[in-house]
Amino acid sequence: MVPCDTCFLTLAIVSAFLIVSMDARSWDIAVAIGQQIDFFAQNKSQVGQALVSDAEELTGLAYDSITQTLYMSDVKDNKGSMLSTNLSNKDSEPFSMLNYENGTSISSIVFDPETRTLFWTDGLRETLMKMHVPSNGESIRPSMLHNLMMHNPHGIALDICNRYIYWTNSNSTVHSIERSRLDGSERSVIIDNNLYAVYGLAVDHTSAKLYWSDDIDTVKYKIERSNLDGTERETLQRGRYHLPVYLAVDNEAVYWADWTAKAVWRVKKNKGAKDEPDKFASYEKSHPSAFIKSIITRDNVGKPNCEAMLRVEKERQNHKATPASPMKSSINLTTSTKEMNSTTKAIQPCLNEGHYDEQKATCHCRNGFSGTRCETSVCHNYCVNGHCAVDSKGLPECTCTTAYNGERCERDVCDGYCLNNGVCSVSATGPSCKCENSSGSRCQYTNELDKFCSLYCMGTKEMLNSLSLTFCRCSELNETLSEGLITSEPLLQSTLILSVLLGVITVLSLVVAVLSYHVHKLRRRPRIRKRFVVSKGGVTPLTSRPQGSTDSCEITIENCCNMNICETPCFEPKLRATPTKSSSTKKEEKNSLLESMEGADSC
Repeated sequence: MVPCDTCFLTLAIVSAFLIVSMDARSWDIAVAIGQQIDFFAQNKSQVGQALVSDAEELTGLAYDSITQTLYMSDVKDNKGSMLSTNLSNKDSEPFSMLNYENGTSISSIVFDPETRTLFWTDGLRETLMKMHVPSNGESIRPSMLHNLMMHNPHGIALDICNRYIYWTNSNSTVHSIERSRLDGSERSVIIDNNLYAVYGLAVDHTSAKLYWSDDIDTVKYKIERSNLDGTERETLQRGRYHLPVYLAVDNEAVYWADWTAKAVWRVKKNKGAKDEPDKFASYEKSHPSAFIKSIITRDNVGKPNCEAMLRVEKERQNHKATPASPMKSSINLTTSTKEMNSTTKAIQPCLNEGHYDEQKATCHCRNGFSGTRCETSVCHNYCVNGHCAVDSKGLPECTCTTAYNGERCERDVCDGYCLNNGVCSVSATGPSCKCENSSGSRCQYTNELDKFCSLYCMGTKEMLNSLSLTFCRCSELNETLSEGLITSEPLLQSTLILSVLLGVITVLSLVVAVLSYHVHKLRRRPRIRKRFVVSKGGVTPLTSRPQGSTDSCEITIENCCNMNICETPCFEPKLRATPTKSSSTKKEEKNSLLESMEGADSC
């Protein structure tokens, strides 16, 4: 039960409601978008329109075919409200049946004509609510049917004949379809595998089938159906670039609201191999910022032919395979074991090589399969692009085509592969890029492009008339250049100082090398040796060696200077020169040398 301080009921007129003239029974499909409700015939022609001027966003529609009353919900400032209006009177104005003061979000509505009860899912409160609506128009306080905390309920559908209510759970960790009796009993999960983001839901009372929409990876989608108990599941439609959020069915087709293309699509329930979805209505231009928040079909929400529906279900149950019993021939003889096994195989109730337990009347499925008849494979809708196989552990494993990769082959190999506006293509060897104004295997090198953009941004556009450089981000480039100049000033100073130091070191090195060379050369200069022949008396030097040995002698003088006996000046290196001596000392050394020549040791 909802606390009374969170809601209040009123029958006051809340807004203007303008209906374009139409017969209340002439429409087949109603679509809610923004403040507007459009009514269409099956041939796509629009037969009417209603505008709720005070509404912000209509988020749900339900219809009572007996009183021709249309119920709708509105979300305004996180306050949900329920409105009703009679379509048989074009001058009727909507009445407020329910106002929520606290945060709420009514996602989808259904109406049960037998008990005159409205059911809806509340996305913010995460509840499934119900409210009785008497025929006199007065409504009573709503109550909670189910607390769906942490489940994020969205789509809702009603099986009027079997008295079941269905809803979808689209929490990031809980993807399932549940059902219960209208009083909340017998709650159970009927489908909880191979669902990714299930939103739209509808019960087809003509074929006794349950339909739902599933957004696989924000790119791919599928429309599926099953029996009302979740068995015999099959995919009706799969495609790309649709986000199907709301779903409806009629006698011939399935309709869904696509939030990507802002359109309503439909496909035949018994589609052939070449049948493609048909765009029923488009709001891309008329309502570019709004989303379609509800679709209903009049044929499926009225009072259905329950006898025909139950008959279809009964025939389906009878058609299901049952355990084979020994068969007798026309002459009252039991058939052979071989014939009985052959018959049993023909009506084998367990699919995908499942084993049937006759005592328990159940199927034991092999790894990778589940369901009452082992009809559901873990590979069902698992691989987005590629082939799926069940591995030894019973888990799905994908083999991707060359254009996709990832665990489920969900990633296009070209996504983000080519840089700098390169065009990606895929071949047998993998992705490759076609570059423009760049180079490299992934168009990663943009030196020339940066150069062109620099010239373009500096104002030399007349030099680049042959190039389209409007994509150059001049403001960013100028910022980068300014930052580069500011950053380069300290670097320039450091470079100048370093260059001066290197120059000084080089000059000093050359000076040291030159000095070292000269010192080495002077050290290796040969010693000066002179030989003279003089008279033994020491009076006059001889110019040639005498023939005899008594009149002369030979003197060898090394490094002598300032001596009269020397015929030529001698050179003595300054580094080897002894300290300068006085002239008297030199004369004494000279006389001593001459006296020694006259001694016994001379010559």
